[in-house]
Amino acid sequence: MGTASIEFILFLAILLGVYHVVPTGIKGIVLLGASYLFYGSQNSTYLIFLAVATLFTYGSGLLLEKNIEYRSRAKVIMGITIFANLFVLGWFKYINFFTGGKIESLFLPVGISFYLFMSIGYIVDVYRGKIKAEKNIISYALFVSFFPIIMSGPIERAGNLLPQFKKEYLAKIKFNTERIRDGFVRMLWGYFQKLVLADRIAVAVNTVYGSPESYGGAMVFVASLLYTFQIYCDFAGYSNVAIGIGEIFGIKIIENFRAPYLATSIADFWRRWHISLSSWFRDYLYIPLGGNRKGTIKKYVNVMIVFLLSGLWHGAGWNFILWGGLHGLYQVIGVLVEKIRRKVYRLLNVREDAFSLKGVKVSITFLCVNFAWMLFRITDMELFLRVIKRFKDIQIWQLFDGTIYNLGLDRANVHLILIGLGIVVVVDFLNEKGISVSKCIAKERLWVRWPLYLAAIMIVLVCGMWGSGFNANNFIYYQF
Repeated sequence: MGTASIEFILFLAILLGVYHVVPTGIKGIVLLGASYLFYGSQNSTYLIFLAVATLFTYGSGLLLEKNIEYRSRAKVIMGITIFANLFVLGWFKYINFFTGGKIESLFLPVGISFYLFMSIGYIVDVYRGKIKAEKNIISYALFVSFFPIIMSGPIERAGNLLPQFKKEYLAKIKFNTERIRDGFVRMLWGYFQKLVLADRIAVAVNTVYGSPESYGGAMVFVASLLYTFQIYCDFAGYSNVAIGIGEIFGIKIIENFRAPYLATSIADFWRRWHISLSSWFRDYLYIPLGGNRKGTIKKYVNVMIVFLLSGLWHGAGWNFILWGGLHGLYQVIGVLVEKIRRKVYRLLNVREDAFSLKGVKVSITFLCVNFAWMLFRITDMELFLRVIKRFKDIQIWQLFDGTIYNLGLDRANVHLILIGLGIVVVVDFLNEKGISVSKCIAKERLWVRWPLYLAAIMIVLVCGMWGSGFNANNFIYYQF
């Protein structure tokens, strides 16, 4: 049962009904049962691992708090717990990579990177005294397995989610049509990004990258641009669905994206992209390593360590490590040229807040991110080099001679992609300006609001990848 399936929508509707009729004291149990049912529908074997991992970190948290006054003992408990989680993650996800294929894991539990990182964050926060160890096993188990986020995040913090799973908090959540409507609209936007755009774009990207020699450099470049939007619409789409589901049930899930392709630098990009992961690495790795407190060289080393490990987190492959390393290098170069750049601005009397300058910064950042995404997408380095070679033969006229309609999609589908991406860009731009399209629509009168909602539903149903000849692909980040 995938998140982008009719079965899931039916599951959600039934759960919502049950959630609001059961006694308030067992709402948490209902959500936990639903979460285990959803996760088990992927593979029942996953449930055994999830239960063991949950009980282990739950017990570790209690033991850690009991010994919190004995710092050396508490540090050992925290260290053993973190090591155990990372060892399990390494065994399931990386054993084949590090042993050169000599040892293979039997299976890779879906979402393992997400909920183990959440568990590690919980243990560290207990050690730091930011939160108390959770005594209620139901609340803790729900924190680890909450079904909207278990597959692909966001990587939640215990300080945000655990208080919302308390009986007292859940008892205050009443049936509210406006809240449910807003959550559904957020989900609908996520499904639009995923089903209408990401899966449709994937057809063109797979076609070109499947045989790059069959296309000119212009079309290969177009494919690279399309993948940049494919992965954004895919992952942001999942996050929007998860956040929308949380809102429907009265649970606030942290934001994970903030118009990342409007970033003016790579550092700014990572403050906007996969925010839950980048902030996790900042708080639990970069700062403990010393951050920028131990000199410039150490800062650069810390940045590279964080981004190399971030690349490795995404997948067991050299392309992911190179992708992470490239982003780390981008950041180091950005810091090195900062003073020179500011001197040039002063010399040329250029205002840093000028719209034209911001446009240049956004464009350069976007192209740097776009190039890095090619490493992320193409796992075969030989294929990557073949794709790069095609850029030597870029002929601009191919963008206008109809070649773009021969990328596995007909004219209507290509136009749909272009219109859809235009909508995504406009919505992101408005969000950047503090204007929420969904809130603006919600303020309209009933006769204006609901036709718009119904039109959006029809677009997703008719134009989504459930149509003839298409298959709704799993979200890209399921594999991580």
